[in-house]
Amino acid sequence: MKNNLALRKAQVDKFKDELQTGIRNLRKERGLTQKQFGAILGVDQATISNFESGKTVMSILQAYEVALVFGKDFTAPRLTMSNQLSSAR
Repeated sequence: MKNNLALRKAQVDKFKDELQTGIRNLRKERGLTQKQFGAILGVDQATISNFESGKTVMSILQAYEVALVFGKDFTAPRLTMSNQLSSAR
């Protein structure tokens, strides 16, 4: 995997997309606007919009804070290694 940039990038992009979608879905399930959710996290509405749309990538600390806010309802994307990635070692 370490020598296959294209496969790594695909896995990272998939992880990011799943994280963005999960955050958006949970926010909506909880009936929160982007502005309300931003206030909980200490960021503005535009930042939440940018996270959800993929314009910006949240830091690991921000992702952890989201997990704290949503508790057990928040499931981070799984870090999976396909056979192609595993065999590229």
